[in-house]
Parts: sequence; structure tokens; C-alpha cells
Amino acid sequence: MRIAFAASLLASGICGAFGQTTPAFEVASVKVSQPAAEGMRLQSNLITPSPGGVIMMNTSFKALVQWAYHLQAIQIVGPAWLDSERYDIAAKAPSEATHEQLRQMTRTLLTQRFQLAFHRDTKEMPAYVVTIAKGGHKMKPSEGEGEMQIKPTGKGLTVAFTHVTLAQLAEFASSPLQGVIVDRTGLPGAWDFTLDPSSVMMTQPVDRQDAINMIIQLLSEQLGIKIEEKKVPAEILIVDHAEKIPIEN
Repeated sequence: MRIAFAASLLASGICGAFGQTTPAFEVASVKVSQPAAEGMRLQSNLITPSPGGVIMMNTSFKALVQWAYHLQAIQIVGPAWLDSERYDIAAKAPSEATHEQLRQMTRTLLTQRFQLAFHRDTKEMPAYVVTIAKGGHKMKPSEGEGEMQIKPTGKGLTVAFTHVTLAQLAEFASSPLQGVIVDRTGLPGAWDFTLDPSSVMMTQPVDRQDAINMIIQLLSEQLGIKIEEKKVPAEILIVDHAEKIPIEN
């Protein structure tokens, strides 16, 4: 349980670079996932981005939209099949791409292959509001340019994070917290820091709320980041139309 909890915690100019108005994959295979053979259990919502493209296996349409638009499931409203229908996608970028560029290309793919149409709205919902703790934050400004990197330090469970924006940190925390994250830190740029979850894992979490409390304590003590559960107006994406059967290859 401890290892799984630690893993979930620590694992969590675009157009010009590709010479086109709308970022798009060079080539993409889009297929409806086939049912697993009897007796086999197929893992769901596997999204694996790399500089050369992205692989998505047995992924629900809602999970595709979540990944493309930096949202949580609670922020996506639409027909029931958004959760039930699953797809396999293998897409190649025209050149090396960042995760953000891949997300932008996925948005184009959803429009072209699934005919996705939506509108945005706001709705009051439970969220985690991120601010700077009273004593100030404990992160170091990143030097130079670079993509976000997460690497083990070799010292127990301690992991080093480099070139991390607060938006990325908020998104990273949203997975184990399983909720909407609202960044109100006002901190620009990218930051370097380390996290050692062993300091808050003296006891095994007994339920989801216990695990959430550990994450909040960890970020507060080690980063000077305060997280509070509140009801706030948050963005929602309402799916007006999408084709259940996509345009394939």
C-alpha cells in the first residue's frame, strides 16, 4: 500500500514549432478497442506520451478529453458512453514534441476523427485550492530552459523535480487527490524541488481521505504549498456532439 501510494504521488511558440496553424499529428491510428478475451483483464486508460508521439490503449473518450484539456472527470459533462466506449490510438508527432504540444495535437485529433464539439461553462464544485503557506514556499527557481523532469535521487523514496511550473504541479497533484485543483499561488515560471513521502508515511493510510491528508501535509511541510478543500466556481466542458465510431485510418 505504501509503495503504491508513493508511486501514485511521485509518478503523477507551439504552433510555430510545427510550422502550421493548428498543431496536428503527422499520422494517427484510431480504432475502437476490442473486448478482452475471456478470463483476461485489460488495463484501462493507458496514456503514454513521448517526444515522438503518444500511445493510448483501452482509453475512454472522457479520459481522452481529460488528457487533452487538462481536466478532471468531474469537469466533463456528456452522454453516458463517454465513460463506457474505449479506443486505441497510436499517433506520431511531426518532430519531437513536448507534452503540451502533444495535448494540443490530441485536441485536433478529437475534432477531426470524433467530430468533437463542446462549449465551456462554470459550476460550483468541491475543489482543492492551492496557495502559498504563511511562511513562504521552499522551492528554488529553475535555471535556463527545459522540460519538466522527475527523477529518483537514490536516497530512499526521495524524488527530484526540475523545471516544474505551478500549473504542472497542480495537475500532478490532481491525480492522487482525485479532484479539481485551483492554482491561486500566483507564482510564474518553473521551479526545482525534492519530495520525500517517507516523512508522512509513518503509518499506512486507512482510506482515501487519510491518503489525501498525507499529500496535503507533504506539500505543506516540504514545499510551503497550502492546499484547502473548498467549493469554488470551476470550469466544466460540456460535450455537445461526438461520434461514437471515429474516422479510422
